[in-house]
Amino acid sequence: MAVDHAVDITRTITGVGLLAILIVALWFRGWFLLGLILLVAALGLWEFYGLFWGKTGRIRSRICGITLGWLMLLLTWYNRPQDALVCLGAGFVLASLSFLFRWDVVEEDNAFSASGIFMTGLSYIPLLLLPATYLATSKLVFVLGAVAISDTAAYFVGTRFGHHKLWPRVSPNKSSEGAVGSLAGCVLFCAIYGPIYGQAGWFAFAILGIAVNAFAQLGDLFESALKRSVHVKDSGHLLPGHGGILDRADSFLFAMPMVAVVDQWYSFF
Repeated sequence: MAVDHAVDITRTITGVGLLAILIVALWFRGWFLLGLILLVAALGLWEFYGLFWGKTGRIRSRICGITLGWLMLLLTWYNRPQDALVCLGAGFVLASLSFLFRWDVVEEDNAFSASGIFMTGLSYIPLLLLPATYLATSKLVFVLGAVAISDTAAYFVGTRFGHHKLWPRVSPNKSSEGAVGSLAGCVLFCAIYGPIYGQAGWFAFAILGIAVNAFAQLGDLFESALKRSVHVKDSGHLLPGHGGILDRADSFLFAMPMVAVVDQWYSFF
């Protein structure tokens, strides 16, 4: 019990620190926000590639991936999203050439796997982070708040009342009770936050909360499956009590693009 209490304290302290950084970035926006987005993209890509290539494997490929990811985010920040997609296409061309020449020389059975991992990293992290470069502060706070409430509710409800495994093969520690608590917390937050800062009513935001929570939990499960596939518990150890950057951002990466797309079709804000 003492160990669990210590873990909760460490997790809380780290969470408060992350919240402070987010508040500063969202308050000042500009280069503060862009710098945070670029930092998350770089650390997230490094962690992702490290899951499959080890701590020091394929350094040049990692640097290339981070460079392309930064270009995608910077171009979108400067209202050039079409050029950001060109960078993603350039990444595919580079990955294809890498596969072609490697296979032609050594004919490896898994020659394509490295190219696939390279492109998956670009699609998973910088591509899904693109909306963070143009969404208004109220919308970013909405997504961040909804995801944070979802994760927090799932953690505390699951650790205290969780008895039924949600998907043991993918994530042994997640419970059905935690998933329900996550959904309830997210819907409640959205139903309260939406009418105050948005244009739609509480019911519309409650429905949006269901969608946000569904995508957030899918993002969490996806990252859990990635870790299980390479037999690790956390994507990294940068954030005490939380694991790595991907362990903290996985839900956000899935939920934010969904909100950005829905926002184009319905005026929530």
